[in-house]
Amino acid sequence: LSGVTTLDIDTSGDVTVDTSAGSMSLGSTLADGQTLKLGKNAATEMIFSPHGTAGNEKISLTNTEGTAADAISITATAGSLDLNAGDNVTIDAADEITLTTTSDDGHISLVSAHGAGVALHIDADANAGSIVEIDAGMLDIDVTGAATMDSGSTMTLTTASAALTLTDGAATLA
Repeated sequence: LSGVTTLDIDTSGDVTVDTSAGSMSLGSTLADGQTLKLGKNAATEMIFSPHGTAGNEKISLTNTEGTAADAISITATAGSLDLNAGDNVTIDAADEITLTTTSDDGHISLVSAHGAGVALHIDADANAGSIVEIDAGMLDIDVTGAATMDSGSTMTLTTASAALTLTDGAATLA
């Protein structure tokens, strides 16, 4: 089909488009300001929206009603998942956010290249009863500049089997 202005294909069964020896292109000449939609509107859909203005060019993946733990699932069975952004990455959840590594040598790194000011901010004081809990086999905190700990109430340092040593550079309390 070439030169047609509208193409409408309706069927009550499956529609299959395959290529066995070449690439497949869908929407490669989609005009700015128009959209390519995959999926059922207001249910599960992906929308590609090219635009002549960079701030209006978007891709969205939406599952409106899905409540399963994998309502939107991205899986790389053998390889890695790499997310890159030219600016911010924002993750919002109405409930918990969990980052888990399951291998014996796996670790989680939060790395900031910020040169001055707040490089990492953990904000967990929505209520005086909010708790930040760190469980570790060993805990090592290194600070290049000054370090402060402020408490609005009691502060307790406890050691179960070894001496507690506080050093100020000149005197040692043990």
